[in-house]
Amino acid sequence: MRKTTRYALAFAAVASALGTAAVAQDGTGKRGHHQSRLERADVDKSGDVTFEEFAAAINGRFGGADANGDGRMTVAEIADEIQRMRAERMAKRMVERFDVNGDGELTKAEVEARQKKMFALLDRNDDGRIAQDEMPARGEGRRR
Repeated sequence: MRKTTRYALAFAAVASALGTAAVAQDGTGKRGHHQSRLERADVDKSGDVTFEEFAAAINGRFGGADANGDGRMTVAEIADEIQRMRAERMAKRMVERFDVNGDGELTKAEVEARQKKMFALLDRNDDGRIAQDEMPARGEGRRR
């Protein structure tokens, strides 16, 4: 893929992301506790994003995709990077849910405590076993 095409695609991706962030603001113009993409890209906190800040944000997000360092990103390299980013987000959510003491790490005891809690919730008749009739119906009790 030509360099200009890659820049155009990167620009389109960030522009749509920034546009989504702007639309997500409530009527007061204030955002929730999450920092917007624009705020994250605005490294010098000037209220706007220069090309250098924009390029750094894109490179920070996809810079690791060029696994072999040849200056080109293949479909396989990009797919691998997307998988890595997804796995990292999932792992972060898991640590946030299971990490009782808030140290950012999971211990065997923390994981076992969570497992015991989940088991107790499923074992509705408290007999120490989970039977089919105690299992929630498909989709029941799931958080999104």
